[in-house]
Amino acid sequence: MDRLKVAPSGDFLEKDGKPFFLLSDTDWMAFQKLSVEEWRELVVRRKQQGFNALQISMMPIAHDNSSSEDDLHPFIMKDGKYDFSKINETYFDKAEEMLAVMREYDMIPFLHLFWVNYIPDTWAAQKSPGTVMPFEFVRPLATYFINRVKKFDPIYSVSGDTNFETDQVVKYYLEILDVLHEQDPQGLTTLHLQPTADPPEVLRRHPQYHFYVYQSGHSVGAMGNDSTQTSMLDFSKQFLDKPEKKPIINTEPCYEGHGHGCTYGRFNAYDIRRATWLSLLSGSKAGITYGAHGVWQMYHRGEPFNGINFSSLPYNWHAALQFPGAWDVGYSKWLFEHYNMFSLQPSDAMEARSELIRMAESDDMIVIYMPYHDELTVLRDLSGYTVEMVAMETKKIISPLYTVEDGKTTLHLSDCNEDMLIIARK
Repeated sequence: MDRLKVAPSGDFLEKDGKPFFLLSDTDWMAFQKLSVEEWRELVVRRKQQGFNALQISMMPIAHDNSSSEDDLHPFIMKDGKYDFSKINETYFDKAEEMLAVMREYDMIPFLHLFWVNYIPDTWAAQKSPGTVMPFEFVRPLATYFINRVKKFDPIYSVSGDTNFETDQVVKYYLEILDVLHEQDPQGLTTLHLQPTADPPEVLRRHPQYHFYVYQSGHSVGAMGNDSTQTSMLDFSKQFLDKPEKKPIINTEPCYEGHGHGCTYGRFNAYDIRRATWLSLLSGSKAGITYGAHGVWQMYHRGEPFNGINFSSLPYNWHAALQFPGAWDVGYSKWLFEHYNMFSLQPSDAMEARSELIRMAESDDMIVIYMPYHDELTVLRDLSGYTVEMVAMETKKIISPLYTVEDGKTTLHLSDCNEDMLIIARK
C-alpha cells in the first residue's frame, strides 16, 4: 500500500491514487503520559469516529504540561534537565508499542519531531531554557527518531508551534529537514507553526517540505467576540498566495473545552464545526485536525497544569475523549468525501451579510457554510442543480426553498435554527 502523497493538482493529498482527507486528533503528550492500554482505548474511539491520523509530539512539551511522578522521559535527567547524550530506550520502546497499536487500526502517526521549546531563540525556549537542545545533538537525535519510527509510515512535522525569530532557528529546522530527506524521503513532511508565523523561502523551497499547515488558535477578542476566530480565512489566503503551491491544512483550530485564551469562556462543538468549515471552504481543504482540552496534554485530574492562565483548567483526559465535537468533525469528513469536494476552490459569488459565510465551488458543485442560518443570494442560477441543506448539529437533511431570478438564486430561511451546510450539485 502506498504512503500518503501530494496529489498532482498540488492542493490535496492522495493515497493509492485516490484523494485522501486527513483527519487527525491532537494527542501531543501520549508517549509520555498514557499506558499502552489507555492508548488502545483512545485509538479505537477515534477510529470509530472517522479519524485516520493522530498527532503526537516525539518529546514532551514543556510549556503546556502537568507534572506527575509517573511521567516517562525520553532522556535521562541530570540536575533537573535532560541529558541529550543519554537516550532513555524505555521511552522509545513504549512509543513503538503505541505506534504498533495504531497500525492495527490503520491509523497514521503524525509525529512532531522537535517541539519549539527544544529550539534556542524561540518564545518557548525563553519559558523553559532547561530544555533547549544544543545544535550538535540535532542530527544524531533526528536520525535516531526517524529510524525508530519510519517503519510505521508516519507523517512528519519538523517543528511544533514554531516561529522563525532568528537565523539560528531556521538553521535547526533546515538541519532536521535535511536529515529527513536523507533518512525517509518518502515521508510526507510539514512544519507546525505558531499563529501568524510565515515560513521563510529557504524552508518553503526545501524538497522535504511537502504541505503547509497553520493553526488558527485558541484566542477570542477581549470581549469574547469572534475577532480571532476568523483567522483561518487570512491564513488560508496567506498560503494560497505562496509561489510554492502545496496542500494546506489547519492542524490546530480551537480545541473543544479549551478556554478562550485568557478570556472567560470555553469552545464547544459548534465552534469546532465552524472552524472546520471556515478552513475547508477558504482553501485549506486537504484535511482538518481536532483537539479536546484534556486529551492533547493527557491530563489526569488533580495534577498541576502550567498553562492554566491561557488555556483554563483541563478536563480529565478520559472525560474529554467523550466530547461531542469529535463526532462532528468525523461527520464533516464523511460529507467532504461523500460529496467529493476535493476540487472545490474558494469563491465570493454570493451576497452575504458576513465573511463568516463561506463559499467554494467547482465546475459541477457549490458548497456554502452558514454559521448562523439566514437567507442568502448566490450569484449563480441553480435551477439545474440538486440543492440540499444539512443542519450540522442535528444532521437533518433539508430540501431548501429557493427562487431564481436574473441569474441569481435566493435560498430562503428554513424552519431550523442551526449552522448550515448547503450543497448544490449539477
